[in-house]
Amino acid sequence: MTAVKHDLGPQRAPSPLPTYPEELESAQRQALRTASLLAAALIVAFSALDRAVTPEHWLALLFVRLAAAAVLLLLERRLRRPGIRTLWIVAAAALVLSVTLEAGIFATGGIRSPYVYAVLLIVAGGSILLPLRPRQALVLHAEMLAVTVLPLLVLVRGREDALELGTRASFLLCTSVLGVAGAAIQDRLRRREHQARAEFARHVGLVHLGTLAGGLAHELASPLTSISLELDVIEALIMPGEHTRHLRSAQQGLSRMRSILDAMRRGARFSDGDQREVDLLLEIEEALVLLQGRLKHRVELVRDYGEVPPVRCQPTLLGQVLVNLVVNAADALHDRPGARVCLRTRRLDGRALIEVQDNGPGVPADLRQRIFEPFFSTKGEGGNGLGLWISAEIARLHGGQLICTEAPGGGSIFRLSLPLTPLPQRI
Repeated sequence: MTAVKHDLGPQRAPSPLPTYPEELESAQRQALRTASLLAAALIVAFSALDRAVTPEHWLALLFVRLAAAAVLLLLERRLRRPGIRTLWIVAAAALVLSVTLEAGIFATGGIRSPYVYAVLLIVAGGSILLPLRPRQALVLHAEMLAVTVLPLLVLVRGREDALELGTRASFLLCTSVLGVAGAAIQDRLRRREHQARAEFARHVGLVHLGTLAGGLAHELASPLTSISLELDVIEALIMPGEHTRHLRSAQQGLSRMRSILDAMRRGARFSDGDQREVDLLLEIEEALVLLQGRLKHRVELVRDYGEVPPVRCQPTLLGQVLVNLVVNAADALHDRPGARVCLRTRRLDGRALIEVQDNGPGVPADLRQRIFEPFFSTKGEGGNGLGLWISAEIARLHGGQLICTEAPGGGSIFRLSLPLTPLPQRI
C-alpha cells in the first residue's frame, strides 16, 4: 500500500480521468473555437441584410463586420495554445460581437432598430454552444446587455423612446435570466455525468488491479512456500532461545503474506463467503507485528482501545488497510522528534471506529478529500496514488467509510468506521 507524506507539496501522478474543471476547460476551448468560426461567418453574412436595411451605411458596416470577424479568427487561433483563461476569451468574443451589433443598431434606427433583437442570437448562441458555469454565464450575459443597452440611453428623447427601450431591454433581460438558469442546470448535469464516469473508471481500475493481483499471487506463491519450508527446517535445528522469537515473528509474517496472496488470487471479491466475524483488537495487533521492524526506535506507539464488539469483514483486506494507515502515520513523522502514533478503537452510533492519529504536520484541508482519489499522490515519483484509494474502497465495500480529519493540537486522524455485527439475542 502507498503511504502519504503530509509534509510534501501535492503532485498529481498521471490519471486516466481528468477532474471536472480540467474536463470543462477542455470542452469550453473546443466549443469556443467552433463558436468563433461560426460567429465570424455569420457576422459577415449579415452584411447582406445591412445593404437591404441601410444602403447608405452598409459599406462602413461591412468594414466593421470584417474587422470583427478577423478578431474572432485571431481568438480562435489563440485558443489552440494553452496559457490563457477561457473566460477571458469568452468575454473578448462577446465584446466583439456586442460592439459590432451596436454599430448596426446605431446605423439602422437606434432604439427602434430591428437589430436590437439580434442580441437574442448572441445570448441563445452562447447558451447553446458553450458549456458555461453559472457564474461565467452571468458575466457573459451582463457584459452583452451592458454593451448593447446602456449606449442606447443617450438616444432616449421622450416617454415613447423610454418605453420602447424598456420593452426591448426587458425581453433581453428575461432571455439572459433563462440563459443563466439553463447554464446552472447543464452544469449540474455535466457534474453528475462526470461523477458517473469517475465511478465507472474506479470499478474498471479495481478489475484491472484484481487481474494484476491474481497474476502476482501466482508468481509469488512458489517462492513463499520454499521460504516457509526453510524456516521450518531452521526451527527444527536451532535450540530454543532468543532467536526463536525472531523466527516465530518471521513465520507469522510469512503466514500473513500467504493469506494476502490467497485473497489476491480470489480477486478480493468482498462476498459474504469471504467475510467472517473478527476481533478488531487482534487485527490491529497483527498489523503492528508486521511493522515492528519499521516502527521500532522511530515512533512511540500509544494504544487506546475501547470495548468494541466483533465486526464482520474480510480480515486480510482489513489488515491491509490497518497496515497502510500506520505506515502513512509513521512516514509523516519521519525524522520528527517526539514522534507518536496513537491507535484508538471505540463504538459510536452502531459502528466500530478505528482511529490512527499522528502528531505530524497534518494534511492540508484542501487535500483531505483528494488523497482518497485514485492516482493522487503527495509523494511525487515515490508514490503511485493507489494506497489510500484502495483502502477507502475496501472500507466502502464493507459498508464503512475512511476519512481524514485534523487532530487536536496538530497532526492527522485517519478514521475507519465499520458497521457492527448485530449480537445474537440471548434467551
